[in-house]
Amino acid sequence: MTLEELNKRKTPIVIIDKSLEKYKNIVLFPEKLARANDVLKRIGLPKLPK
Repeated sequence: MTLEELNKRKTPIVIIDKSLEKYKNIVLFPEKLARANDVLKRIGLPKLPK
């Protein structure tokens, strides 16, 4: 793909850094995760319009 073709695309091109793989199976904020899971259990996900 040329630079001109890339600039005309409507969807962004995202390149994910390979060094982030070390965080794949690690919970970085366990307190926030527990709180978010509790809120989801009580309230649930919002209803999306169709």
